[in-house]
Amino acid sequence: MAATPSAVGMIPQLEQARKLALGDPQVYNQVLPGILPIIGPAAPLEVRRWGADFLAEAFASPAISLAQKDQFSTEVLPTLKALLENPSEDIAVVKSAVQASASLYPIVFRRIINRPNETALWQDISAIKLNILKRMDSAPPAVRICCIKFVQKIVQVETPGLIADPRRPDQNETSISLVPRNHPLLQLPNIEAEASALLDRLLSVFQENSTDPIVVDATLNCLAILIRSRPPIASKIISAVISYNPMKQGNSPMTPKIMVMIRSMERTTRALLRWVLRAVPNHPMEQKIQQYLMRLQQSRNVLFADTTAQKRPAEPTDGYDDTKRQKLTSAAQSFPPMPPPPNSFAQLFTLTEDPNVKQFDVTLLPADSVSDVTAVLLQYVDASALELAIEAIRARYTHLQKVQQPTPVPEFPMAGPTGIDDEDDYDPEFVSGGDSIVEPTTEMALESLAQPALDLGPFELPKPPPLTSDQVAVVSDQSVEHLYQIVATLDNAGQISAKQKLGLNRLAASTNDRDSWMTILVRLATRAPAGLEDLVDSLIDGSDATKSAKTEEQKLSGTTPADRIRQMIFMYIMDDFRPRLNLAISWLTEEWYADKVAAKAHPELGHLPHYSYWVKQVIERLLPYLDAKDKNLLIRFVSEIPAIDRELLDRIKTLARDPERVSMCILSMQYLLMLRPPTREAVLDTMESIWNEGDDQAKKATAKVLGKWRPGFLEKAAEVKDEGGSGVKLEAAKEVTQAA
Repeated sequence: MAATPSAVGMIPQLEQARKLALGDPQVYNQVLPGILPIIGPAAPLEVRRWGADFLAEAFASPAISLAQKDQFSTEVLPTLKALLENPSEDIAVVKSAVQASASLYPIVFRRIINRPNETALWQDISAIKLNILKRMDSAPPAVRICCIKFVQKIVQVETPGLIADPRRPDQNETSISLVPRNHPLLQLPNIEAEASALLDRLLSVFQENSTDPIVVDATLNCLAILIRSRPPIASKIISAVISYNPMKQGNSPMTPKIMVMIRSMERTTRALLRWVLRAVPNHPMEQKIQQYLMRLQQSRNVLFADTTAQKRPAEPTDGYDDTKRQKLTSAAQSFPPMPPPPNSFAQLFTLTEDPNVKQFDVTLLPADSVSDVTAVLLQYVDASALELAIEAIRARYTHLQKVQQPTPVPEFPMAGPTGIDDEDDYDPEFVSGGDSIVEPTTEMALESLAQPALDLGPFELPKPPPLTSDQVAVVSDQSVEHLYQIVATLDNAGQISAKQKLGLNRLAASTNDRDSWMTILVRLATRAPAGLEDLVDSLIDGSDATKSAKTEEQKLSGTTPADRIRQMIFMYIMDDFRPRLNLAISWLTEEWYADKVAAKAHPELGHLPHYSYWVKQVIERLLPYLDAKDKNLLIRFVSEIPAIDRELLDRIKTLARDPERVSMCILSMQYLLMLRPPTREAVLDTMESIWNEGDDQAKKATAKVLGKWRPGFLEKAAEVKDEGGSGVKLEAAKEVTQAA
């Protein structure tokens, strides 16, 4: 049917409207109502084809919302019904109309669920469904493919689906799970029976072992959605697929057409089943699917075994020219020998005996063309053959180097061309003149030409020059700084949970955590013998005042590597002393241990120099930052450090001057009284000084402790009468005594 002039003029305008709708989905609201009257059965063929394609494209597009499609469905269904009921309709129009109906069926089904009074709409879609099902077996292949898709949509809609959220039915997938049991139009028994019958009709192509590759491939491609979205019928579908034999036509004479058909059906079947194994793990039929795939692969290998892949059958090795004989075995490649010297570079790199190749002058080719061809050939050349060629050229070059080296001539007269007398006339009793000079023999000549044996002794690298004291200091500081960087990286990861501590005998680097690396640094500072020996020497020379001043100056200036490490540890602890209190206690314990070991070896020390100094430095720096909440921290510190002297207690005593921290001071002293008896007398003396020098709050705080541990002290203090304000002190003492 020829297109009318009106149709020729309408198509460009319709295409313009289509492009606008594709750019903006909201344009469909104006385009669809306008084109429906002009694309009906009475329209020209070109317009009907365009209209059917436009409807199929619109309802399959995800850009249009479901609400818009639901709104257009009531207007589009009559047009589709009229197109499909036209007995002389064009195949292209029918194909697009069936595609549009497949997209519309779930939308209309949901609309009927929510609006059971729209009987006319359900009658229209039922009529369309009946019309398409009649075409399914007799229509052309293009239409049959679309009919199979339509049947797949019906089965998907009319079988139970998953309800994700019962409170929001509008968000759930369209299926009969949304249909009420008392629905007037959608009778559940009838719908379920229809879905089961259509599924059997869809799977009949496998049960009948259909040989039409178009129908089989279209059916297989539609089944993947049903297997994924409808688990109740997935096993039935897979059972039908694995009962199908796509190689059935392999028994007939193989033609190129049959081979293509079998390959197509076999590949589609294998792809579907492999997808099932990936998409549905631990499927109940997984073992059967794998066995079917193995049988399919074996059948494919047997059917498509390429026994005649060669251009001609293998030829006998006798009676044929070598240039035409087929290569049966791969022999080792050999290269022709190089001609005798003198040789050119061309002869060195020529590995062929073909005279035509030898006569070809490569210099005639442009350099850029040679480089391009060489780059392409190197990508496809055999690596082993290239390696053999390189080795052959290397062997040639080595041979040429040896030939060109001059032969050493012996320093004795030559009687023959070889430098050795050709005639064997050697007389052992012959002596010429007064000196007995024996002519050299052949063995002697060969020995003189041979290289002398080399006697290689032990080889030792030269020792590096000694480092100066400044270089030693720089290197040691760099090493320590590197260790501190490691500690900083581990510090961010946090500490490991509480574990067993092994004390002074633990391994320093048993684990890769912050405590292990800090233990290494602490022991570098405390157990270095060089540092202890220098300290002993400095303490032996000079008087006591000179010794203390020198030691103090050394610690402050950090002249030795050990003292510099101690200063770095001290600053590291003070940066965040609360979580690093364990490190401070461990460090001071190591210092005390090292000083004790040094005191045994050198009794002249008489005290603990490093420990005494650094424990005072830690407590002096710590006290200004302590508040009333840190009482447990102070008690733990004074209870776990290995030694306490009166100077340390005097520094702790300064806390009693602060009214907010006096209780913390007294609690720490009371803990020492109860659990560290060796320090009891020093602690009581310190508390007496607090009572004498402190204010009324300090006196009240110490009264109970002194009344318990030093009976009679408060009574004696109450009897003391000093001139110039003795009455005030006496009254305060009486009040404290009464409180006690």
